Amino acid sequence: MQTGPHKYLEISNEGKILIITLSNPPNNYLPGAIFSEFDSCLELMESPDVEAIVFTGKGKVFSKGADISEFKGNLKGGDHRAILHGNEIISSISRLTKPVIAAINGPCFGAGLELALACHIRLCSEKARLGLPELSIGVIPGLGGIERLIRVIGETKALEMILLGDMISASRSLELNLVNRVLPKKDFFLKVLVFVRTILAAGTDSTEEILRLFALSRSEHEERNIAEAAEGFVRLVSCKKSLFS
Repeated sequence: MQTGPHKYLEISNEGKILIITLSNPPNNYLPGAIFSEFDSCLELMESPDVEAIVFTGKGKVFSKGADISEFKGNLKGGDHRAILHGNEIISSISRLTKPVIAAINGPCFGAGLELALACHIRLCSEKARLGLPELSIGVIPGLGGIERLIRVIGETKALEMILLGDMISASRSLELNLVNRVLPKKDFFLKVLVFVRTILAAGTDSTEEILRLFALSRSEHEERNIAEAAEGFVRLVSCKKSLFS
């Protein structure tokens, strides 16, 4: 099961589990071009031959976020289509009605955590750290991270985590319900596959119905708020181009 060629993604499968590996070592940054690669994989994600999707990172890092170097002069004149496109793709992933799991095998920051938040389930290695540090460079999470973090851990702790730019441990992430489970580093991905296969044992029809019903519980304003955050990110970057020069 292959699509491609891809520069920043590796696509493989374990039976009917599609595995999408962020492959931009050593930090697995998410450049703008990666969202076109995600886009090209959407049809595959939606295929009846795929019953679940797992996102993970190559090596010892899930993703340390967006490639900030790309913002040097790239938003002049409001040319922010890459940001808005990325936002749309992450939202498309969040709307899938089959289990989407983030296998967080290492550091997971910024846009990397925003991708993980768009997944239904987050499984975390015991050595991973997670955070949204965007405010430290004068911008905000622009790929839905604010809205989804509020939904996942609640407004109080989400606000604190974003304002402080906290890089929190796996154990603290579990306490906050930011991740569903913390798994041992040894054989981490094998344990992820066992977890996913346990979900799939219930049957695809009932699983998809549960995910559809959970999606209905989301705020009717979620997509609007996510789009507002993307626009806010663009405004801040446009005003602070010197930060990236």
